[in-house]
Amino acid sequence: MAPLYSHGMRTPWLAAALGLIALGGAAVRPAAETAVIQRVAVTGQAAPGGGTFGRFSVESQPVVAPVNSHGQVAFFATLLRGRASEGFFLATGPRIEKVVAEGDAAPGGGTFSGFGRHPIPALNEAGEVAFAAAVSGGRTVEGIFLAPRRGIRAIAVSGAPAPGVASGTLASLDAPALNDRGAVAFLATVRRGRESVETIYRFAGGRLEKVVAQGDGAPAGGVFAGFGVPALNNSGAVAFAAVVEGRAAPGGVFVIEGSRVRMLVGAGEESPIGGIFAKFSERVALNDAGAVVFTAVLKAAAAPQAIFAVEGGRTRKVVAIGDIAGDRGVFSHFGLWPALSAGGTVGFMASVDGGAVEVAAFVWAPKGLARVGALGDSLPAGGTLSSFGLYPVLSLSPSGGVTFATAPTATGEGAEGIFFVPPRGSP
Repeated sequence: MAPLYSHGMRTPWLAAALGLIALGGAAVRPAAETAVIQRVAVTGQAAPGGGTFGRFSVESQPVVAPVNSHGQVAFFATLLRGRASEGFFLATGPRIEKVVAEGDAAPGGGTFSGFGRHPIPALNEAGEVAFAAAVSGGRTVEGIFLAPRRGIRAIAVSGAPAPGVASGTLASLDAPALNDRGAVAFLATVRRGRESVETIYRFAGGRLEKVVAQGDGAPAGGVFAGFGVPALNNSGAVAFAAVVEGRAAPGGVFVIEGSRVRMLVGAGEESPIGGIFAKFSERVALNDAGAVVFTAVLKAAAAPQAIFAVEGGRTRKVVAIGDIAGDRGVFSHFGLWPALSAGGTVGFMASVDGGAVEVAAFVWAPKGLARVGALGDSLPAGGTLSSFGLYPVLSLSPSGGVTFATAPTATGEGAEGIFFVPPRGSP
């Protein structure tokens, strides 16, 4: 079987290092010194509600700080010397406001008791934040919640009936995706008697519905056996990677529009650069045009790993290992979670061999490739960018703005924080 791979906790993942290219010979733009890196939040900075920011990471989890076209950034942080020990926050320029913190009242009773098991929020253009959280002292122990500009409401909670799964009860919930209409897609484990069923749900128009579940038939044969994190666009389409069991492609990248499930690409299929697809990233990216971007491991191909886009039924390479990355180097590995803007810009982390930098954040667009942050860059918090952390990943806004996290090295050099690079051409 060809499993998904990533740093998630639900499916058997492959650990990653990182790398990059330009499609069709597009030019590589000047390196990161042309990018304007702005501080979002750093360790030691005063936090709203009291105390200071501690860490932005959780062991074995990448730091994902989604950003919208207004430059608002949502993020998880631990707190020092404050009333709460952790929470989710929303930065709008230099102003940071609390979305929710440990100890705050939860909808339906009880209080929020932790976010570290699910430290990745979702953000839309209206500044609404979706998140998963643990609850104490209420009628549930875990849920998916949505925070509009005022108040917090529950989208789904553990212990509630599981729509679409006979005699099922929602158990664990994670990985929300949020669109501009307030719809939320997320992963859930459903208990049905003694068995557990992995499921993707979508909440829209006040109604929770099953999108797909473990055991459902896959479009190319076999049945679904496990899912990656869902992506959701404004038309309500849901894209995801999945493992499939039975006499069929053992895995692939899928999209569901309405009730129709399509496989965009499957394990064992020929890739655009030769060889066959072997494994797919846990996270895929989806925009309103219906384009889907993913990272794949290849077998017997010109490169062992590449980032691909599927548009209009056609799969094309974006970047591959061995492609020129600028500064006389070549890409040697890619981060596992690529990002995608509304206009088709692809963002990703990569490692480079033989160049001026070893690890960097890149964006690819039809006009070429640009490096937007690299080890050794100066940071507005002071000092230099010494590490992207254990699992480098970036986020991309619909307009092309980039966020990434930095961390100290093993010997303590460098700042820990979250940083933003505006879209090219922004003031």
